[in-house]
Amino acid sequence: MNWNDPQVRLSLKELQEMLAWRGRDSRLVRTAFAWSQWKKSFLQTLKYRLGRFPAAPKEGPLRILFWLPGGLGDAACAKRVVSAYRARLPQAVFDIYVPLEGVGKMLFGADKQVHILTDKHFSPFSYDLAVQACMAVKFLHVNPGRFSEQAPEFVPVLERAKQAQASLGCLLDDLFLTDGLLGRWLCARGANRAELLSYTSGVPLVYNTDEHLKTDASVREKFGLQDVLYVTFHDGTSHAQAVGHTRPTRAWPAVRWCEFFRLFKKQFPHLKLVQLGGKNSPVYEEADVCLVNKTQVGDLPALLEGALAHVDTESGLVHLAQFLNVRSVVIFGPSRADFLGYAKNENLSAGSCGGCMWTTTDWIQNCPLGHVPAPCTERVSASAALEALKKILKH
Repeated sequence: MNWNDPQVRLSLKELQEMLAWRGRDSRLVRTAFAWSQWKKSFLQTLKYRLGRFPAAPKEGPLRILFWLPGGLGDAACAKRVVSAYRARLPQAVFDIYVPLEGVGKMLFGADKQVHILTDKHFSPFSYDLAVQACMAVKFLHVNPGRFSEQAPEFVPVLERAKQAQASLGCLLDDLFLTDGLLGRWLCARGANRAELLSYTSGVPLVYNTDEHLKTDASVREKFGLQDVLYVTFHDGTSHAQAVGHTRPTRAWPAVRWCEFFRLFKKQFPHLKLVQLGGKNSPVYEEADVCLVNKTQVGDLPALLEGALAHVDTESGLVHLAQFLNVRSVVIFGPSRADFLGYAKNENLSAGSCGGCMWTTTDWIQNCPLGHVPAPCTERVSASAALEALKKILKH
């Protein structure tokens, strides 16, 4: 997407105006919003500046902080930005914080210049550059003087990123409140997540990356899969997913999974089915090897890499698999394949009743139209998933 196109810029301005309209007729709403933003900024700055944190570096290598909030999929997508900055700043020291235990080490731990933080006890002002990266990139602190001295070639990147972030205005003030609005705007423009990350980071990013994670083959041996031909599958729920009275809207119905298993075993009796998942994933007796809640995060790359294919709904494992030599069959319901899908995968969309992500604040748990269960993923048939898998296995 050409972010400098006048029509794109006008459309973005219109989006920002939509946020303002919600409080335009209410002085109370406007005042409350302004007070909330000021208080949040003031208290955060006060905490960081008065807290017992190291002072900003004045000598030595550049120090970069990457704070990657969100889940496994969000961190995997943001990995592109971290890798791009690492390539341009090879002598810098990077600190990375990911809230989910083990994810940071799995994605970035092989780099000696990278330190994985285990808690959120850090200050952006202790770094030459502090970055928050999820759906977009947001600079929390920049020390331009140190970059001018040590990495002048990186200064244009900082300038492009700051200009891009400024152009988004209030849409980046609290991205967890506005990501849905921004995401649906991107979808309407035919853009994908990598384009937003690229724009706000100031570096070109390739959506379908050639970067690969290193894996440990001994992990497959630990689970008895070293000489086994197998296909992995994941129910679409996550370890962090809250368990409610309904399944998440992006999870394929259990009846569809069972239909798929029957078709798979009839077509491929020589292949094993290996189920992956966390503590909230349902267990299917059709799995030949069930690893639900039996693996560590660091085991996942090797298990996926050893598979002939992976079957899933749009989940963190699919985003992790982009960095591995494995292709996936991905069932999209409320999530949109054109925004979150990868070219190497077989992406199956639900059709007209689908792609509703961000329509409501609880779209992940409840169908925006009130259906129980959500009908979108159910419209993807087991036979369609099997045919997609056969395309992958042919290669």
